[in-house]
Amino acid sequence: MSATMCPGKSVHIIVNATFENELIRVLDKVGVTGYTQLDARGNGYSGVQGGYSEGESNVMFIVLVTTEVAKILIESLIDYIKRGYPIVSYACDVDVLITNKYGKPTI
Repeated sequence: MSATMCPGKSVHIIVNATFENELIRVLDKVGVTGYTQLDARGNGYSGVQGGYSEGESNVMFIVLVTTEVAKILIESLIDYIKRGYPIVSYACDVDVLITNKYGKPTI
């Protein structure tokens, strides 16, 4: 098994839990092959999100993708933001360890 580092983007997306299923559809549509999902609590422009009820429960998705897929994903998120969805997202350049264990790219 060979291992190599591959440049990519880590895109973090924080949304209200009520948007979770729609976001999963967006990720699938733009070609994201995997994601990590976490419960997210905190305080920001929409106030304290403590996770005590559905309306104040946030989730964070972390995806590792190519630069090209990141651009498409961010454009899709901008479309939702323009429609009034409260989405917080940021992207970082990353080096992703690819082990190619299953004979396919990690990102």
